[in-house]
Amino acid sequence: MNICISEFTYTAFKERLNKDLAGHSIVLIDEKGMLKDSVQPDALFLSYEVMFKALADEEYKLNLMNALESCTFVQGSWAGTESEFAQEIISKVKTFSHGGGIHAITIATYVFSQILRVVKDIDSHIEKQKNKDWTPMMLTGELTDLTIGIAGFGGIGQEVGRLAKAFRMRVFATKRTPVDTNNLDQLFKPSDLEEMLRQSDFVVNCLPVTPETLKIFGEDQFNCMKESSMFINIGRGETVDEEALIKALVSKQISVAALDTTDPEPLPDSSPLWELENCFITPHDSAWGPKAPERAIDLFLDNISRLISGEKIINQV
Repeated sequence: MNICISEFTYTAFKERLNKDLAGHSIVLIDEKGMLKDSVQPDALFLSYEVMFKALADEEYKLNLMNALESCTFVQGSWAGTESEFAQEIISKVKTFSHGGGIHAITIATYVFSQILRVVKDIDSHIEKQKNKDWTPMMLTGELTDLTIGIAGFGGIGQEVGRLAKAFRMRVFATKRTPVDTNNLDQLFKPSDLEEMLRQSDFVVNCLPVTPETLKIFGEDQFNCMKESSMFINIGRGETVDEEALIKALVSKQISVAALDTTDPEPLPDSSPLWELENCFITPHDSAWGPKAPERAIDLFLDNISRLISGEKIINQV
């Protein structure tokens, strides 16, 4: 099999790739998106580096798409498949696998950094230090027996649930199909989202954007959440009606929100969300971490092995 990888990725993981792909031909893509050999690839690894170059450089993208013409399998490094770029690739190849779960650990860590920021009121402690103020604060202080509701219980949602159990929380989640895990107290159907929201102290949106999830968090959903609740969005910005979210935050219908994704991105300067004291905004960077490229390579190599043996491909679209 002729397996295509970018020069950058090959250099970074050369020893591992040569070992695990022994017996196959490795075809490299250069910095212009061109194949370095005349051999046409059967499979291609779409690292983030390749994706970003293709999105930023039309010539690079054209060269990449030409390289895809002979491919039967493409492994992506990102979870979402709704973008025009992803759909164009999916339409060209027989089998496409997305990178869902690769960034679960880093994103789940982000979720709890924001939860603990609120529970321990880190912002107020920072101000106290600036003012050399030693007055103790009487806070909730812990998460024991509080309920976290996770909308979308895929790889990221399940890692959030695992960490939640370490904090002795109750874990609720929505998912279309049953899941085998010890880190879940109750599974709800997606149609029962509001029932889960009513019982949750923290709501984590892990949903992709689909026709069914577009603006699924709107006025009705925020109105049925606890006034003390926190909303965290690490799914897609398009799944949230931001006007309804702004209204909920201003009226204190919900207590606080943490947003790593917005609609659109970047969040416009004119958005009121920037100015709200009970809204924490980060620039869609919760996924980044030093281990993520290694996990992407792990998934790619695992799927190459599965492709050859005829086993089910992980994350196949």
